[in-house]
Amino acid sequence: MKNRPISFRSWRWRALASVGIIAGLLLFCWLPGSTVAQVQTPTATSPTPGQVAPAQPAEKAAEAPAKPEGPKPLPAAVAEEKPKATEKAAKDELTNQSCYDCHNPDILKLSKEDLAEQVVVSEKPLPPATRPPYVFGDLSLSIDEKKYASGVHADTTCVTCHNDVKEVPHAQRLKKVDCKECHDEFVENIKTSAHGEKAGPKATPCIGCHDVHQGKGKSAYTEDFKRKVCVDCHKAYGMDTVKGHAKLYEPKLHLRMECMLCHQGKEPGVHNIPAVKTKVATCEACHTKYTVLSKTKPAYVGLMSYLTQTSFINGEVLKKYGYVLGANRIPALDALLILVVVGTLGLPIVHGGLRVLTRRKGPIELPEEKIYLHPLPERIWHWIQALCIVMLVITGVMLHWPNKFPGWFDWSVTTHNWFGIAAVLAWVFWLIYNLVTGRLTHYIPKKGEIPKGMITQAKFYGYGIFKHEPHPYAPSEDNKFNPLQKIAYLKFQLFLFPLLLLSGILYMWPEAFRGVINLIGGMTVLALIHYILGALFAAFLLAHLYLATTGETVSENFKAIITGWGTKEEHHEHV
Repeated sequence: MKNRPISFRSWRWRALASVGIIAGLLLFCWLPGSTVAQVQTPTATSPTPGQVAPAQPAEKAAEAPAKPEGPKPLPAAVAEEKPKATEKAAKDELTNQSCYDCHNPDILKLSKEDLAEQVVVSEKPLPPATRPPYVFGDLSLSIDEKKYASGVHADTTCVTCHNDVKEVPHAQRLKKVDCKECHDEFVENIKTSAHGEKAGPKATPCIGCHDVHQGKGKSAYTEDFKRKVCVDCHKAYGMDTVKGHAKLYEPKLHLRMECMLCHQGKEPGVHNIPAVKTKVATCEACHTKYTVLSKTKPAYVGLMSYLTQTSFINGEVLKKYGYVLGANRIPALDALLILVVVGTLGLPIVHGGLRVLTRRKGPIELPEEKIYLHPLPERIWHWIQALCIVMLVITGVMLHWPNKFPGWFDWSVTTHNWFGIAAVLAWVFWLIYNLVTGRLTHYIPKKGEIPKGMITQAKFYGYGIFKHEPHPYAPSEDNKFNPLQKIAYLKFQLFLFPLLLLSGILYMWPEAFRGVINLIGGMTVLALIHYILGALFAAFLLAHLYLATTGETVSENFKAIITGWGTKEEHHEHV
């Protein structure tokens, strides 16, 4: 059947009628006080914990009509007044007891499933939170109410710090507490310290050291932060404390001290520890008369009172830490050894002065015949050992009185050690060379030289030299030393010098030879032995230099030890 066409009038009337009806319904819904509007307005009630409010379909949101002009909405402050008041009231009701109801020792007995019921979780529960590898106290879900009440935060409610908790049960994961909100000064100090941002991603947060739930006061923490705490924390963070102090001489020995002795900032406290790359303390801070290891500074005393003191200065340091180079010494022993060394200068002053007064008039004629006294290996050894002894004496003085040479302690330690090693090698070479070549016999007294030869030589030095008598024991190729020289060189080269070197080796590596050091009485005894031997060698060096001038001429013996050739003098037999 053929369709009947719709007339223009009939279609237009129907369209206008439909638009009018729809417009009337929309206008009626938006009028204030409308019953329909009240029914469609969503309630202000929040979904219960663990539930999610159903979201409106995206299609409806897209099709929502534009808001027509009408009465102005309420101001935002008025609109939010009721939710804010409700939120504040709910938070005020959250007392510490509200938290203790869950966070008590029983919470540690719950399974993961039971724990999940104590908090509001999403569809996919979050993994367990990571915790700092080191905590000064306990970091646990269980809070000891008594300990918290006696801690530094006793007057602080839980929600003061955990301010994202609005109701209980709370969200599964709380945001990190910002300690800066209350402790801004300390946090700023930490940021610029060795434990701050410069420490990198491994830097521990505040809770890495502070047990905030059972925390103590500042004074208690200052007392508790000892070396073990620092070492344990560094170990937990994968840091090798010994390796980190490798540039420090004998790091294991120094690490027995309290860390804060060296790592002390401009102001006291662990929050002010300087950055790692900063030179936090000089060696002289400990190794000096005015050492930081001593709680009381040495009181000023008169010179005579000081020089007659037979006990160690900084005695409390000696008792607590053991012998500390530069910080411990006996003034009376210093005065005695200084007199011994300075007294040696009496030889060139008194004896040399008499030689000058009785010197020969006119030129001195020496025999033209030469003898080969000092082979090249002997001369090289002699000057190397001489240089070592001179440098060991100089640096030893700087180490014993570091306050007289500020800024040189570190250099003196390094230089002293290197020349000490060189002296050991030189002595070993001397011993092997003389044993292999048989020249050790030059140092062994022959028959009749003890004591008669010694007395004869002493008479020459005390009287004959001023009368220009010939040397009673002129050097020869097979017997180049007189009896007094043999006794002196034998005593120093085969006894005192090896003992000095051995004590130096023990002194240089105290950790490696701790058993031996303890066997001889500890570092204090070792230090005294080494110091006394060093002073004796200083005196020997001065005497040796002067006696080398007692040849036929002042320079004769010096030329021989440089070139190897000496003057063949008339040798007198002594029976």
